[in-house]
Amino acid sequence: MVKKSSLEAAFSMKEPVIGMRFASEDLTDFITSESKFADCRFNDCIFDGAKIRECEFIGCSFSNCSFKEAEFLNCIFVDRETQAGSAWNYCDLNEAKFKACNLSNNRIVKCEAFLLEITDSSAVGLQFDAEVHRKISKRMMFGGVVLQRCKLQYAVFAASSYEESRFESCDLRDCSFVESNLSRVSLMGSSLNNIDFTGATLDFANLSQATFDEMDLAAMASFKGMTVSRDQHENLLRSMGILTSG
Repeated sequence: MVKKSSLEAAFSMKEPVIGMRFASEDLTDFITSESKFADCRFNDCIFDGAKIRECEFIGCSFSNCSFKEAEFLNCIFVDRETQAGSAWNYCDLNEAKFKACNLSNNRIVKCEAFLLEITDSSAVGLQFDAEVHRKISKRMMFGGVVLQRCKLQYAVFAASSYEESRFESCDLRDCSFVESNLSRVSLMGSSLNNIDFTGATLDFANLSQATFDEMDLAAMASFKGMTVSRDQHENLLRSMGILTSG
């Protein structure tokens, strides 16, 4: 009989796992559901290809962990009462997927997130600082992130390149993309009221069907070839101080 690792055993516990530290554990392709962790620390753990469903990670931190191609479904990473989120530091989130999760007030710091997908999730107040492209030798391989139908109010995206990413049908009100490269990014169908694009580059970005009252074009670094839909023309003209008569 193969002995379970301490982390694998913790996932099988019925009661919440509180205040434990897990280091250098390998749960590649692990499948689990309905586990609860609070104030736990995960260091140098591997969850590549894991499928984690309906689990809670409250006030937890993940440091130097790998989640390549891992899938999270209906998982919670924030305390419902205090709204304190979990932290992801120097983690590999390449091609990971989060669906119907709560990542509000989480901090993703110095991570790799090539083709990361977050869909149908809440990530209000998310702090996102990750490399979303992949460098192979001297060649940059553009990937970006995919965020669809997510609540992202007050999220802060660190100044970086998000080229070719998709932020579609999301609530991006009061978000910050200060000094970021958003070239060829899709913001289709998203709510952009009070979004901060100061110093950002939106060349060939697609804002079709996105909603906003005004857009501070003067604050942007560039918006060459930006695509908008006809129903947005009036608001854009108003943003430039131009009124339409007749």
